[in-house]
Amino acid sequence: MALIVCPLCVREDDVFLIKTLPDGRKEARCDDCDFTFTYGSPVEPKKEATTPRRKAAAPKVSKPSVAPITVVARRFPTVDDVSADALERAEALKQTFLAAPYTPDPLVVRHWAKFRWVFSADGLDKAAIFDLKLFATDPTGVSTGDPTTFDKAWVLLGEFEGARRIRATADRLLRGHGVLEDRFTDLAGGDFAQTMPGWDERLLTKTLAVAEPDRFLPIVTFADKKALALAVYDLELPVVDETSLTLGRLAVWSNDLLVDLLGDGFDDLHHAAQFLRWASTQS
Repeated sequence: MALIVCPLCVREDDVFLIKTLPDGRKEARCDDCDFTFTYGSPVEPKKEATTPRRKAAAPKVSKPSVAPITVVARRFPTVDDVSADALERAEALKQTFLAAPYTPDPLVVRHWAKFRWVFSADGLDKAAIFDLKLFATDPTGVSTGDPTTFDKAWVLLGEFEGARRIRATADRLLRGHGVLEDRFTDLAGGDFAQTMPGWDERLLTKTLAVAEPDRFLPIVTFADKKALALAVYDLELPVVDETSLTLGRLAVWSNDLLVDLLGDGFDDLHHAAQFLRWASTQS
């Protein structure tokens, strides 16, 4: 079988392949003129395939274990830790504040009554998707700040999945297993599998304030409650840490402590929150 033209006699009928050389070129012979020649271009030999080394997996960093709540609770301040002078000053401010007439905002009353039903065990599955989203963005009663993270998640997940996650998050917060303080911490830290991105400390606290308006103040961050406790009662609250005084524990305990310090005389906890903010500005 002819392969190529012989470079010597320029014939092709009697040119035949002899062998393939190690470098990939071909060796051929022309029977007509008895000339042997090579053709083709050499190629680099293929490197033997080697199995790449697998990178050692980075060690998983486990979360630090959290101290039992009953042990840690003893480290949190109580009413008894407030000085007599601070209590006397706060009480005088309270009487001045209560001397002014107070009328609850009817818009807030209606809005919060509606969402108390929305987050109830009976209402959560029946609530309209629109209302679940509205709760996250409407500042009526209390503002929860910039909703950008929530809005992005709502768009990316879609309204049905977003609503499902809000329902799961709220139900876990209000009626889940374990103590409220630790459920709050897990939800705020995103450790709940069905958590809704953007449903952070502020929205978790707002959910509690709506669902239990006689217990939770409409003050949606621990940082704000810490600042108010210092300004009004000269009481320094501890800082958040991951192993004992977690965010959920401090968020709930600071709320309960402030409610105890406020005492009676307020129409509702919106009224009481207004007092704390006003009193914090009185030097």
